[in-house]
Amino acid sequence: MHRLQQSLPVVFVRSLLFFVLAGVALVPFLVVWPFKREALHSVRMLADQYLSVLRFLLRVVCGIDYCLQGLEHLPDGPVLIASQHESTWETLFFHTLFEHPVMYAKKSIFSYPVFGSVARALGHIPVEPGADAMRDGFRAGVMAVKNGRRLVIFPSGTRRKQNSEPQAGVGVLYQLAQVPVVPVRLTSGDVWPRGTWLKYPGMIEVQIGPPIKPGLDRRDFMQILSAYLAD
Repeated sequence: MHRLQQSLPVVFVRSLLFFVLAGVALVPFLVVWPFKREALHSVRMLADQYLSVLRFLLRVVCGIDYCLQGLEHLPDGPVLIASQHESTWETLFFHTLFEHPVMYAKKSIFSYPVFGSVARALGHIPVEPGADAMRDGFRAGVMAVKNGRRLVIFPSGTRRKQNSEPQAGVGVLYQLAQVPVVPVRLTSGDVWPRGTWLKYPGMIEVQIGPPIKPGLDRRDFMQILSAYLAD
């Protein structure tokens, strides 16, 4: 168990304070955003700085931090990073942990003020239901990898605390991309659970596993990935 015991009223107050301070901290970034939005390196710098502020607030206000293990398993160059998905935490902090990877995101996010512009500037890929949209997403993901980017995929498809079988599309992307797949386990759902805005103190463990080499049979790949993520 990675969540520390704390009374609900204290968790409530600390969570509320986190959101208030995160909103206040966002103001200076919004001021400079119109002048920085055209340059990729400036967008990355602003995103990294704001995420640093959020990490500080999570640690000091909410009592949440993380530890990263297995970094030696992460190859240089383009890879697929196949991670468990338990919380919003990884959609934010994987940007800094894995050197600005490309991610898939719901198409609606790209219409959000500021955050939609940031997602587009960082090269994230919009997804929506439908076979044609899925094929477009595969093509965009493969193109990102061929351009030297790391691509984060969440095999479960959505946030969930319970282990689940990877979706079939992960195997298709593995075959198309022809790069190593690095599996990642984490415990973010213990302290930043889905379905609530409350944040509980504790340590998020992020474990990077040995890379799965390209070129395997799709079923063999899916079994290896599923076994690692289910441990």
